[in-house]
Amino acid sequence: MGEDHDCKNLKPLGARPTNVLQQQRERGLSALAKLKEWSANKLAEEKKKKKPTFGISLGSRGSSEAAKALVAMNELKKAAKGDASIPQDKRIYLHVEASADTTKAKYPTGKFFYNKEWTVGRVLDVAAKALQVENVNNRGGGDVDKLRVFHVQGGRLLKFNEKIGNPCASGNMIVLLRGVSDADPDLIDL
Repeated sequence: MGEDHDCKNLKPLGARPTNVLQQQRERGLSALAKLKEWSANKLAEEKKKKKPTFGISLGSRGSSEAAKALVAMNELKKAAKGDASIPQDKRIYLHVEASADTTKAKYPTGKFFYNKEWTVGRVLDVAAKALQVENVNNRGGGDVDKLRVFHVQGGRLLKFNEKIGNPCASGNMIVLLRGVSDADPDLIDL
């Protein structure tokens, strides 16, 4: 039957290459063309199956989780407030929240950027001022009235003299707590 042996795609005897190397080359080019066609069809199918998340298409290399994290970080950077004199490469972007017991906070949460090389104490002062939380740490007194910085992802209170860029990374959250001391255990274990 003519359908079985594919007559229309056969080349006449005079047009066929006589050299074995030419035959192998033509077979290789033919196989390469078929592979390219198959690959293009696969990519088209993948594009139809996958819908971009938040307008970002990462293809097969990324996942929707990575796209969501990227979008969240970009939104944080757009909304963050801070000292404009801090160079871009030295900035750390954080979510800052005042705990519920600091009821005198005018703004309970905020998105800010700080210098990675600043100490936690300096970040605490700047964050308390930005959130309009009363900060009485420099006045002395007991731990009941003092503010502390709790790093949510690290699950611990940060020491005043450590650099904020060491325990924290951009996108992390810190909470301003009142009434906790160094003697308290890590709060994540409670």
